[in-house]
Amino acid sequence: MITYRLFTAAEAEYKDILSYNNLLDAIKEKHDIGHESVDIATLKDEEKEELIEDLRIISRKNGIGVVSKGTGALPISRSKKLGKICILLQLENEQITNVYPHETNKKRTDIASHLNRVLKASCLNDITDHGSISEQDIARMISTFPELIEEGLEFIDTEVETEGGRIDVVFKSKKNEHLLIEIEIEARDNAIGQVQRFITYSEKYNVPPEKIRLGIVCARIAESRVNACIGAGIEVYVLSLKKKTPDL
Repeated sequence: MITYRLFTAAEAEYKDILSYNNLLDAIKEKHDIGHESVDIATLKDEEKEELIEDLRIISRKNGIGVVSKGTGALPISRSKKLGKICILLQLENEQITNVYPHETNKKRTDIASHLNRVLKASCLNDITDHGSISEQDIARMISTFPELIEEGLEFIDTEVETEGGRIDVVFKSKKNEHLLIEIEIEARDNAIGQVQRFITYSEKYNVPPEKIRLGIVCARIAESRVNACIGAGIEVYVLSLKKKTPDL
């Protein structure tokens, strides 16, 4: 079930807040999508930090920009605090699936344009954004077709919890090695530290450290980061399309 949560900022224009709420009310009437409003000023400091972390997570999952960089205000300011703008979260079964405004490939999607598109949609299937691949898409792809990573690889589980963090996907190789995968749309520098913390999997699941392999599956990665990953003992797999030609 899709719902919306609108975080309002004291610095935002009243007419904008009123417009967002009117659109949300109209969407509720047309599509039966519920919504709630939260005044950012009423949040405790720890709640603000939790919201910022949620925004960063969905940014990585969806490959979108949520930090202001001089091209217009976004949910997180340059000083890494909540921006002085309204923030709209789209949720599905209480899990955040998107945030507005955001940027994708330098193209901005603001709250009003998204809500207007939803209001004009003829059915719920048209509401969820399908403009770019997500981490969930990649997880489904590699768990369904493990051979995309390595021949003979066996899918074990997704979203495996450890003290070092949540492992996106776990596989087992022909040599009985456990391959722990972090999925990124665009692998960044902090991905290395995140993956290295997965080593706590060894103790929790009683797997010898020498039987653990660490890896990143991504859509994009800079060559310098590839070298850094390999230097840290992390395998890198990049999704790519290969044109097929007839056998001669």
